[in-house]
Amino acid sequence: MKKIVLSIFAIIFFVISCSDDNFTLDYTPAVVIQFEGIDESNIHTVDKGVMQYTTTIGVKAGNEAKISSFEIYTANAETGTAGALIDGKSEFFEEGVTNYETEYTFDNLTENKCVKIVVTDILGNVFEKNLFVKITPSVIFSKSVNIETVENYYGPYYASWYAGRVYMRRDAEYKNEIDFSLGDILDEASQTMVPSFVNPSKRQDYILLTMSGLQDTKFELTDLTKAQYLNITQVDAALINSLPDPQKDAIKIEKDKIYLFKTANGKKGLIYPSSLTKTTGTIEDINGKWNENTSYYQVTLSTKIVATN
Repeated sequence: MKKIVLSIFAIIFFVISCSDDNFTLDYTPAVVIQFEGIDESNIHTVDKGVMQYTTTIGVKAGNEAKISSFEIYTANAETGTAGALIDGKSEFFEEGVTNYETEYTFDNLTENKCVKIVVTDILGNVFEKNLFVKITPSVIFSKSVNIETVENYYGPYYASWYAGRVYMRRDAEYKNEIDFSLGDILDEASQTMVPSFVNPSKRQDYILLTMSGLQDTKFELTDLTKAQYLNITQVDAALINSLPDPQKDAIKIEKDKIYLFKTANGKKGLIYPSSLTKTTGTIEDINGKWNENTSYYQVTLSTKIVATN
C-alpha cells in the first residue's frame, strides 16, 4: 500500500478592506467544505431544551484537486482552536476522491460546542472549517469577577449582563442593569462590620454610598453545596426555580456558600463567592470624607441566573 505523508499546516487568509469600490476578491478554493442547512457564518442555534443536533458535512474538490484525508477534531467553543481528533471521524483515500459526505451528530448539548473539519488534498494542502452549535440557554452563566464592599479598585455594584460586570457610582449610566450590590454593614449579634450582599435600593438605610434609581433586590442563603452549584448546566433551571423567593435586604457573605437573589424586574439566580479577602484602603464615606486605613473586603464571585426569555 502506498504510504501518504501528510504535511499539516495552517493556511490563513487576511482580507483587507479597500476604499476602492471596484475591489473584488476573486478566489475559489481548490477544496470546499459545506454544512447542510447552515449559512456562511458556520453557526447553528438550537432551540431551548434541544440536546442533539445532526448535520451533513460535504467536501468537494475542484478539477485539479483530489481529497486524500478527512478528519473531525473537537474545538474550543470560544476560540475555535482544534483539540483532539474524534474517534472514528477520520477517513483516508489512497487514490484521492473528488467528493466526500458524512453525517456528524452533536450529543449532550448542555453548552455551546464546536468542531473543526480538516481536509487535506493529495498535494498536502490543508483546508479547515469550524462548525459551531450554539444552545439557547435556560440558565445564564457569568464569568468569575472581582468586586468589593466599597468603591476603590472594582466597585460594589454587580450586573449580570454580558457575562458579569462590576461598576462604581461613576458608571451611573449602567445603573438600570445592576442586579445587586455589596457593602460592609453592622452585624447586630457581633457588633462588627461584616461583608454583605445589600439591596441596591436600600443602601442608604445601611449607611452606604449610593445613587438614585437603583432597583430592589432580595437575598437568601441556600443550603446548596458548591458541587450542586457547579453541576447546574445551562439547559436546566429547575433547581433554581424550585427555591422559594428570597426576602432579605441584606445578608452576610461567606466564602463557598451559595446565595439566592431575585430582582424587582424578576431576575432570579444564584451567587457563588469563591474567595473573600479582607484588605485596607483610603475609602470615601457617605459624608464625602476620605478615610485612610479603612478595612473592606474584596470578593470573587460568579452567578447562574434563570434566562428570562
